[in-house]
Amino acid sequence: MAGAVNSFDFLATREGAGPCPKCRTRLPLLVDCAATYFANGFLLCNHCGERVDLWGASVDQAIRLRDVSDSALISLGAKQSWFPLAMETGKHYVVDLTQYKIPADAKILSRRYTPQGGEQGAVSAVEWYPNDSTHRFRGTPLSLVAVPVMEGPLPRTGQVLVILTWVDADDADAWPYLARAFDSAAAREYEPALVFAQSAVEISMMPLIEQRFRRHASAEHVENFMRDSLTYSYALNVVLPYLSAELGSPKMPDAVRGALNKLRKKRNEIIHRGTKAAAITPQDAMEGLCAAAFGFEYMRYVGPTLLEAK
Repeated sequence: MAGAVNSFDFLATREGAGPCPKCRTRLPLLVDCAATYFANGFLLCNHCGERVDLWGASVDQAIRLRDVSDSALISLGAKQSWFPLAMETGKHYVVDLTQYKIPADAKILSRRYTPQGGEQGAVSAVEWYPNDSTHRFRGTPLSLVAVPVMEGPLPRTGQVLVILTWVDADDADAWPYLARAFDSAAAREYEPALVFAQSAVEISMMPLIEQRFRRHASAEHVENFMRDSLTYSYALNVVLPYLSAELGSPKMPDAVRGALNKLRKKRNEIIHRGTKAAAITPQDAMEGLCAAAFGFEYMRYVGPTLLEAK
């Protein structure tokens, strides 16, 4: 039997890049402020006016929270929402997350259910899905059953705090790879997280370079060059900086490009030597994911120039 979901007393969503190092005010979402950072080389804190190195603030926050991997992803573009539910033990609840301002096409990275106490004893929630050990969370409805925590009268009603980490959908071809990287990192599966993160940057960058080359060379020659001669490393470290400078766009910050090179090396270790040899730490994972998120946003920033400039 499905129980009706109560109206919520509060809804909180935490989002945005790392905090300002001076006043600790949280910076805007990466997707909203990355272009300003790439254009100016810094971001002005809206609270204290400090010039903030967005890369430094974001990667520092992600590394500090590396042991709480889903929360660490907030500085890279994920969001985290909290809301309470009044639940009665033994009842089944279907929770439509769109009622809590989470888009229907969002990707849910993690879920947590925390009992909030009560006069008759605490109540928590467990997810209730078909008898399928391979089930993975899909979409945005939650299927929950209220369960008692420790001793007390039954049935009883109590508040359960729902904590969700999620990312918005994006139309970019590379976005599913970055979302998979976030998903893997939230589950502390760091090796696939870095493989998908590297793929997201490569898929963002290589087609733009190919389209730029096709303005001055035949499609066949460009295709052969991209396939046989141009490696990701040369594209990132030689071709992209040259094209950006030649066309008058700010180059990718050296710190971001350096972190992307480190990510590439870690990815190659995973692919060619195996996960044990790669020995990815949570700090490696957070730095690599941060590099991928910034690389993805830089390609979105510089892309129109590469495609449209003469």
